[in-house]
Formats: sequence, C-alpha cells, structure tokens
Amino acid sequence: MRRVSFPVLLILALSACTQSLEKPQPTDPLIGCWYGEDFQPIFQRKTAWLMQRRADGTFIVEFKPLPVGDHVPQLEEGLWSHKNGSYVTVTTKVAGRNVDTSKAEYTDIYHVESHERGVLTYRHQKLGATFTSKQVQCPKGNESDA
Repeated sequence: MRRVSFPVLLILALSACTQSLEKPQPTDPLIGCWYGEDFQPIFQRKTAWLMQRRADGTFIVEFKPLPVGDHVPQLEEGLWSHKNGSYVTVTTKVAGRNVDTSKAEYTDIYHVESHERGVLTYRHQKLGATFTSKQVQCPKGNESDA
C-alpha cells in the first residue's frame, strides 16, 4: 500500500473544498497589510508584494516584479486561514479572473517561523522558500476589516 504524506493530503483536501478554510479569529495577528520583497519562484525574479489579509478570511495581494516598470504587476485574491503555526492561502482570482481552485497550484501552505514586532517570517511548505513581510498601514480605501 502506498502512503501519502500529510501535507499532500492537506493540499488535496483544501483544493477539493476551498470553502472549508476556517475563518481567522478576529484578533489574529496576521490580519492587516504586509509588505515584502524577495525572490518569487513564480516570477523567477525579485518581487515586491503588498498583501492585505482581512478578518473575514479573504485576502488581496499585489505582486510587482522588480525593477518596477519592467513587468506588469499581478493582482491575486482569495481565502486565507491561520492556525497552529500553519498559514494557508487559496487563490480564487488572478488579474480579476476566476481560477480553478481544484488545481494544487492555487493552494499555498506555509509554516509561520516567527512573528515579532510587526515582522512575519514564513516558509512555503512545498518550495521550501522563506519569506519575510513587515506589517504596514493599509493604503487608503483598503482599511476595512484590516
């Protein structure tokens, strides 16, 4: 009998039923706006991002490949959850278009490595890439539920 690892089962379960993501607690420390810059495997280059995680369990993130102006920014929207040191996102839209959330590529699972003084460090479970974001004030017009 072939064994399947827990992260693989978790990805399959989340992909099959994205609405099963548990909404964050109203006091979840990841709620708000976060800015980071690092190498992004999807773009194969250094990228800046601004992510807003809302208390209702939705997120919006804008990726800007660097240097700015060199490539078109990408906007993604979806659902997020944070519990027991795991942070999960399920992307539901890319550039305003719905995506097939049953595809594993739209589910990302991270391990929160640290969260101190407004700095969040988290590791992508599948890619092994570690990212750091700093909490920032949300841009005007984006403050609701932040």
